[in-house]
Amino acid sequence: MLLTLERSYLPHCVIGELHIPGHNTYMTIERPWRNNEQNISCVPEGVYDCQPFSGSRFKNVWQLMNVPDRSYILIHAGNWSKDVQGCIAVGKSLSSTDYMVLNSGDAIDELRAFLPEKFQIQIKTKRPVWEF
Repeated sequence: MLLTLERSYLPHCVIGELHIPGHNTYMTIERPWRNNEQNISCVPEGVYDCQPFSGSRFKNVWQLMNVPDRSYILIHAGNWSKDVQGCIAVGKSLSSTDYMVLNSGDAIDELRAFLPEKFQIQIKTKRPVWEF
């Protein structure tokens, strides 16, 4: 299965739409682009294999594999760009008044129920650029 994440780059965060074939579209939030620096930059565009991950902080989430010069890039719950350290937070919708995703826990639960154990994600720029 190939998921598509179409993103718009804003000065203080990156907002995206995560399209799941045969299922729903979710909103995402990441840190802004900071030259792919670990813990402070969003993920570089590309296609990545994803596999299950469970650690002490995040359980039953997914890890993007072979991200250039990075490790432990996860898809997990979170609402604000500050909630992720180079990872991708997923929500069911986007706040109309602030730069945050909403109902993140529900979104992750839905993804756990629908996604196969392993999948791929294609990350690219949204055209035309989404405006807040």
